[in-house]
Amino acid sequence: MTTVSNKLMTAEELLKLPKGDGRRFELIRGVLIEKMPGGDPHSEAVVRTGTVLTVFSDDYDYGDVRSGEPGYRLDRDPDTVRAPDVAWFAPGRLIRGRPGFPELAPDLAVEVKSPGNSWPEVRTKAAMWLNYGSQQVWVADPPTATITIFRLNTAPVTLGEDDILDGGDLLPGFSTPVWRLFRRRR
Repeated sequence: MTTVSNKLMTAEELLKLPKGDGRRFELIRGVLIEKMPGGDPHSEAVVRTGTVLTVFSDDYDYGDVRSGEPGYRLDRDPDTVRAPDVAWFAPGRLIRGRPGFPELAPDLAVEVKSPGNSWPEVRTKAAMWLNYGSQQVWVADPPTATITIFRLNTAPVTLGEDDILDGGDLLPGFSTPVWRLFRRRR
């Protein structure tokens, strides 16, 4: 992530930035931050995780999934707008079709670790999501094919590609082999 400007910006100004040049931004306490592209393994993990969650949500008619780095306004004055790689909301929490950035954190935020992210940065971002109200944060790491699950006041748990990712109380009935989030077949 790169700071674009030290001039404070609002969420409304962020929405008005020109689109179409492929650049992605977040606001952190009013400071505009550019997010760097993650590459193909990152993209595949985002698509596969979003797909697995969407199929679960559709099959069970339970919750809403968003991907493509949707922005969520987490704080005001100065504004913070963050964008997880994939977001899942419990039934009834996300009001569809409203303009602007929804003012809530997803129940589940999924972040796919980019090559340029350090683990301290990833842990800080996971803690941020939890502090703003997410119940879980899943961090997918494509090079190691692992998922690290963060919960508030609980030590993180890392699952390897041979493990089963279970939705627990947050996503009852959800279960998938970790490898499925990184590639088509074993």
